[in-house]
Amino acid sequence: MKRVFISAIAALLCIGASAQSDLTTFQVVDKDGNVVADGATLELSEIENMGSYIQIPTGLSVKNTTGTDQAIGIDINLSKIDNGNFSCCFPSSCTDVSKAGEYENYNGPGILEAGETKEILTEWIPQTYGKCTATLQFKVYTIVEQELFGVKIPEPGEFKAYAQKITVNFEYKDPAGINDLSSDNNAKVVSRYNANGTRVSSDFKGLAIEKLSNGKTIKRIIK
Repeated sequence: MKRVFISAIAALLCIGASAQSDLTTFQVVDKDGNVVADGATLELSEIENMGSYIQIPTGLSVKNTTGTDQAIGIDINLSKIDNGNFSCCFPSSCTDVSKAGEYENYNGPGILEAGETKEILTEWIPQTYGKCTATLQFKVYTIVEQELFGVKIPEPGEFKAYAQKITVNFEYKDPAGINDLSSDNNAKVVSRYNANGTRVSSDFKGLAIEKLSNGKTIKRIIK
């Protein structure tokens, strides 16, 4: 009886160990195709102008490095968000959140086909200057087959193992050092534009791009 009990404990330990980490099924790559190591921290500040808003994207993708379909999911720990929204469209749907917190099974798991590379389409959409920090924990799932009209369709099953964990620090910086302008009493605004580059009047509200008499160009939020 004692031997059976010990064998059962050993089996449970093996299961737990196998569910701890799997870094071979997927690769996380940046926008240039470089592999991002497990545990890496990325500093992101490059802004994309989307017309009606701006965003700072991660530029990350996940690649299935195996020769078979794999199921993947993601947990997100949003530890800091000064303003705006954090958005993630991975692996198969989109969700925006504006509050810090731990979000388990964000959007739910999905299937990556053999050799497929898929963008995680994750970004911070700031409303003004500040920072946002998110930790992305990728997860591997088993695959089950569901039959639909005689066709077997693979779907994610049970959680199997943790994969890579990546931390991203977003920062929306003041590119012209706007905090230093208080000491420049001679600088005046000579023209003002919105985020689309259209010239606006002095009573404009929102994100403005201003050209100053001292030759500087700044961005600021006008309320």
